[in-house]
Amino acid sequence: MLKAGQQARDASHGRSAPACGASMLLWAAHAQLAPEHGNVVLWEGAARAAGVRSITQYIDANAEEVRRRYLAWSYDFGETQIYGRRLRERFKLADGSSFWWHSVFVEQSAWKQRSLEPMLKLFALDLLLEREAPAELDFAGSDRDVNLVLRAMCRRRGIRYHWARHSRRRVFTFRAMVRGLPRLMHGLMALAYFASIRLALRRPPRPVPTCSAGRVLICGPFANHNATRHGGSDFKSRYWGTLPQMLVRDGHEVHWLHYFYAHNTVPTAREARRILQRNNERSMRVAAHSFVESYLPVRGIATIFARWLGIATESLVVGLCLRRKFEKDSCGTYWPLIRDDWAKTFRGFGCVQNLFYDECFDRALKASGPYDECIYLMENQGWERALARAWHTHDHGRLTGVAHSTVRFWDLRYHCDPRRYDGAYRDRLPAPDCVALNGRVAHEEYLATCAAREPVADCEALRYLHLAPGRARDLSELSRGEAVRILLLGDYTQDRTDALLRVAEGARGRTISPLEIWVKPHPGCPMDPLRYPDLVFRIVNEPVAGLVSSAHLVLASNTTSAALEAYVCGGRVLVLDDRSGVNYSPLMRVQGVSFVCDTDDLCRAINALDPDARENQRQTDGFFNIDPDLPSWRRYFEAGRQQRTGERSTS
Repeated sequence: MLKAGQQARDASHGRSAPACGASMLLWAAHAQLAPEHGNVVLWEGAARAAGVRSITQYIDANAEEVRRRYLAWSYDFGETQIYGRRLRERFKLADGSSFWWHSVFVEQSAWKQRSLEPMLKLFALDLLLEREAPAELDFAGSDRDVNLVLRAMCRRRGIRYHWARHSRRRVFTFRAMVRGLPRLMHGLMALAYFASIRLALRRPPRPVPTCSAGRVLICGPFANHNATRHGGSDFKSRYWGTLPQMLVRDGHEVHWLHYFYAHNTVPTAREARRILQRNNERSMRVAAHSFVESYLPVRGIATIFARWLGIATESLVVGLCLRRKFEKDSCGTYWPLIRDDWAKTFRGFGCVQNLFYDECFDRALKASGPYDECIYLMENQGWERALARAWHTHDHGRLTGVAHSTVRFWDLRYHCDPRRYDGAYRDRLPAPDCVALNGRVAHEEYLATCAAREPVADCEALRYLHLAPGRARDLSELSRGEAVRILLLGDYTQDRTDALLRVAEGARGRTISPLEIWVKPHPGCPMDPLRYPDLVFRIVNEPVAGLVSSAHLVLASNTTSAALEAYVCGGRVLVLDDRSGVNYSPLMRVQGVSFVCDTDDLCRAINALDPDARENQRQTDGFFNIDPDLPSWRRYFEAGRQQRTGERSTS
C-alpha cells in the first residue's frame, strides 16, 4: 500500500531536479496528454512519467513553507495602502469598525475563496522557480488570470515567458448564466433573498426568564439536528452532543440562537420556522430557540441596502487602484486571480450576507437580557465576527469559539500569520475570549502557525463522544475466497462522491479478490441509486463507528473528517487524493494511512492486503478527548461561574 506522503517524497526527492537554466513547461490540461519535454510541471494530477512533476506533490513536499508564504501574503494584503489608508482600515460600518474582517481574505476558506487553491499552487511554483531558476517558462492552459500572474512573476525573476493558450470548454446552463452576472446584480438578488428569509421567519418568540446559575447562549446554523416538523423527540444537536442537557442539569438557563441554513432536511425558511415553533411549544415555560434573522425589523433591510451601496462604491474605486498597482508593480498583489473574490466580498452576495448578519446579531444581542456565556461553532466565518462584535458591544459575558470538528493542516480558516495577533491589530479583530479545542492534535495544529492567540481550553470532542477503539474486519476471510468489502464514505459534494464511486467501480475485475462496495452518504449529500444505474453498491446509513468492523477497507475523499472517525475506530483507511488540489485530509501525515490517486493505486492497495499479516498497533488517543461525563466542560463552566461571582463580590 502507498504510505502517506510517499508519493510527495518520490516526486521531490526520487527524481533529480533539472539543471538551472533549463526550460520548464507548466501543463494545465489533462495530465495524460502532457507532451514529452523533459521538465514538465503538472498544474493538477499525479506525475506518472520520467521528467514530469506535479505542483500539488511539490506543495506536499514543501507544505510548511508554502503555507507560511500564503499566510504572510494574506496579512500583507490587508496592510496594502490605497490613498494613504490600509485596506483593513477601509469599508467602515456604522459603529466605526471595519468590514474588512468579514472578507474572504480573512476567512481563508477554500470553500468560499475560489482563488485560494490557485494561489497556493502559484506560491509553490514561485518557490520552484526561485530554487531552479529556469531560463524559460511555457504555460499551456486556458486560464487567462493565471497567465497574467505567471507573466508578472516571470518578468520579476527575469525568466522568458510564453503562453500556449488552450481552448476552454464552456457549458451553458441557467446556473452558469446566473453566476456570470455582474456582482452588483448578485448583491441585489441577495438583498431580495435575505429579505424573504426575514419575512418567512417572522418575529422572535418572547422568552420567559427563569432563576438559574447562569444564562448560556448556544449559537450556530440550524442544521445537523434531529428536529422535524412532525417528530416527537426532544431537540438534540449532533454538533453539541450531550452538553446542553448537562448545562440544564447543572442549573444553567440555555437558549439557542440559530441562523437559517438551507439544506435537504430543512430546505426553506418557512419550514424552519414551523419546526422551531414546535420545539418551543414543547419547552413550555422557556422559549429556548430563536432565529437571529427574526430580530431584524423589516425596515432594517433599507439600512443594509444603504450600507451595501457605500461599500460597493468604495470597492469599485479601491479595486481600480489595485488593478493599476498590479499593472505597474505586480509584486505581491495577485490581482487578476483575486478580483472576483474581491467583487463577491465587497459588492456581491457575500457582502450583503455579512451586512445582513451583522445587523441581525446586533439587534438580537441588544434585545436579549445579559448572557453569562456564549458558545458557538467556530469556522472563522463572517457571521462569527458579527456575533463577536455585537457580543462585546452589548457587554455580555464570556464568548467561546468551539472548534467542533478537526483542525487540519490545509484548512487555513484555523491558521494565520503571527503578526495578526500583534498589539493594536489584535484588538481590532472581532474574536472570542477563548477557543475550545477537542484534542491534542487540534491543540497542536491550531497553534502551529501562531502560538500567541486567544486563550485555549482543552475540552471533550462533543461530536465524537460515540467513538470507541475497534478493529476492522478480519483479513483471514480473504484466503477463503471472500469478497473484499470496501466502505465508501461519501463527501458533502456530489462531484467528490461520484469520483469515489468511479475509482471503486473501476477496480472491479482487476483485483485478486472480488469486491463488495458499501456507501455511506454524507448527511449533506444524500444519494439517489437511480443516478448510478450501471453501478452495483449498497447504501448504508449506520454510524461510521459501527460500520468499520464490517469492512475490510475504508475509502474516503481527502476533504471529509469521517475518514478520521474511521481511523480512530480501527479502520484500514485509504484516502483518495487525485492531486487536483492540496490535500485537506485530517489524516495527512498520519502513520498507517494510505493515499491513492486513482483506480490503479486502489487496485495495488487491495492486492497488497495480506491475510497473514499482523496488524500494527496504532496510537489514536491524541485525536479526540472522549469522556461522556464531560469533566473538562464542567470545569470550564464552573470556572466561569466562579469568576463571575468573584467579579460581582468585588464590584
